Amino acid sequence: MAREWADLIDKQVRFHNQLEAEEILRLRALSMRQRGELLESACAAAAEFCRSRLAAGLREPQPDPWPDSTWEFLKEHAVRVRTRPTP
Repeated sequence: MAREWADLIDKQVRFHNQLEAEEILRLRALSMRQRGELLESACAAAAEFCRSRLAAGLREPQPDPWPDSTWEFLKEHAVRVRTRPTP
């Protein structure tokens, strides 16, 4: 019985990974305009979510802090931009 459950879980994980890979390919195929529209839509939905929370008497959502890897990436990018010769 345990092996059947393990096989079922493995199958579900493979299926999820396949769908995720297909979604990534779909997103990469979008034009920059389409990507911008998608981001704009996500931001509008997040703003509506926040307004709904406030209207219900809940506090504003507090985002998790950025991971250290994000800060490192931003630092490296800032250094590259600052040290790039001007045309």
